[in-house]
Amino acid sequence: MAATSWFRRNQKKLLGILVVFLMVIWGIGPAAEYIIPKPAVGEILGRKITQDRFSDTATRWARIFFREAKEPVAQLVWRQMALFAQAEKMGIVITKDELAQEIRNFFPVDPRIFEDEEGFKIMLGNVFHLTEPQFEQTIKEYLLARKLQYLLKSSVKVTGNEAFQRYIKENEKIKIKYAAIKARDFISRVEIKEDEIKSFYDKYCENYPDAEEGIWGYKEPEKVKIEYIIARSDVIEKQINISDEKMQEYYEEKKDLMFRTDNMAKPEGESPDETSVSEFKPFDEVKTQIKKNMLFRERETIVNKMIADADNEIYENIDKEGFISFAKLAEKYNLSYVIPTNQNNGTNYFTKDELREVIIDLPQFPRQVFEREVNDPSTPIDSTGGKLIFRVIEKIESHIPHYEAVHDKVAEDLRYAKAFEEAEKVAEKCLEKINQTSLEEGIKFIKDDAGKLAIIETKYVSRPGIISEDDDTEILGSDRVKITDTAFSLKVGESAIAVENRGEKTCYVVKLVERKKVDPKDFEEKRDLIMEQYLLEKQFVFSTEWESWIDSKTQLGKSKS
Repeated sequence: MAATSWFRRNQKKLLGILVVFLMVIWGIGPAAEYIIPKPAVGEILGRKITQDRFSDTATRWARIFFREAKEPVAQLVWRQMALFAQAEKMGIVITKDELAQEIRNFFPVDPRIFEDEEGFKIMLGNVFHLTEPQFEQTIKEYLLARKLQYLLKSSVKVTGNEAFQRYIKENEKIKIKYAAIKARDFISRVEIKEDEIKSFYDKYCENYPDAEEGIWGYKEPEKVKIEYIIARSDVIEKQINISDEKMQEYYEEKKDLMFRTDNMAKPEGESPDETSVSEFKPFDEVKTQIKKNMLFRERETIVNKMIADADNEIYENIDKEGFISFAKLAEKYNLSYVIPTNQNNGTNYFTKDELREVIIDLPQFPRQVFEREVNDPSTPIDSTGGKLIFRVIEKIESHIPHYEAVHDKVAEDLRYAKAFEEAEKVAEKCLEKINQTSLEEGIKFIKDDAGKLAIIETKYVSRPGIISEDDDTEILGSDRVKITDTAFSLKVGESAIAVENRGEKTCYVVKLVERKKVDPKDFEEKRDLIMEQYLLEKQFVFSTEWESWIDSKTQLGKSKS
């Protein structure tokens, strides 16, 4: 441990000596490459992606397509790299004509701009800070990804019978009668013994509890306490003042590319140079757009500068002994300092799932936090709220609490579980009577066991997940999904028990009263429109699933050795 600390304190000095030594032996170039290796940043379809290649691609795509992206640019670019890599692997090519046409489509301006090759190159440099080959390479990659997506979508078909069966499911409706027998109404009637409580604990202690899914459990998940400093975009934006003079300068600089009017018809025989009609939109018309663009740029510049300054200080001090105070960093660089509070329990500790609510727009944030070592500051992270650096203050490992610590909770759960068993027995008794007589008689028959139960009759209801706007249709909540699931499987007049063991545990006695079938003529009248809608939805689902599969074949941030 002492040796490790000594090395961290002296690593810069040691590396400096090593660099000089290697320069003498090998020369500057090889020495630099040895000291500053460039490992792969990840893999796509089994192929390692170097830092240079990823940086080049990310820079090009960010300057053209992701200039105002809300998501982290690295993730967006990585996704596109996976797509065009798969396209190349499948033998998809982009012709010179396709590339040229897409470049023309990219610039809805006077086509004469493409005749001036030198002027076009200058424009690319001014607008995107890219050379012509870099721009063409990016557009080619973009076309590869789009062509792949088009080919995938065009391979998806919907048959007439498939569409009709789905149409039936979405439009068929039923009327139901039901009564609810709730487990909580039987809790006071059940008795439990100490050995039963211990057996219940032993059976479920290794499970993570999930009341919504009806899973008993007592294992505590891993939890973390974190802090972060953030350069908040909304705070910084209020401090920025964009003057009319700056906006006017922006307008003059960008108007040739951004603010041309639509091509106007010119009198016959008049050359373009002879027209006196203004080619550009007036400044007042585009002033709001200009202010928005400039505000975004200046805000991002300030945000990046503030968080970079804090990050540099962290880096400069990370190999020194002692604790880096995030609170002091926030005060020094005018950042916001946050120790988030868990809204579920009022503590500062979060499970992985609960962390999703801390930075909502970063789905990868919980994974990043739980993979981080305690007291190891992260690199800067982009979010819609601003740029931040987080640190894990404390980790509590997943553990099974001692029986004594959760005894009362286990006893409560066991009592509820046994009450649910009683509710199921009463429901079975009720159903047996219903099958001999009627729903009403069955409910009366169990009055002494379950008390007086209300029989509820619905309007028409659709299958779970299908929303109807018809006045004669109602929607049963997610807590009653089992009712409709069960009822749709019945014949008119039949009854059954729908057991809901998620959330509030309930047994429903259900009777199908009426089924409103679909008239095939209704489908035929709208067949083409329905087929088109179903095809688009099926293509979207297929593409989404396929891209998820591609994502599973990539790794950003690590590479298999």
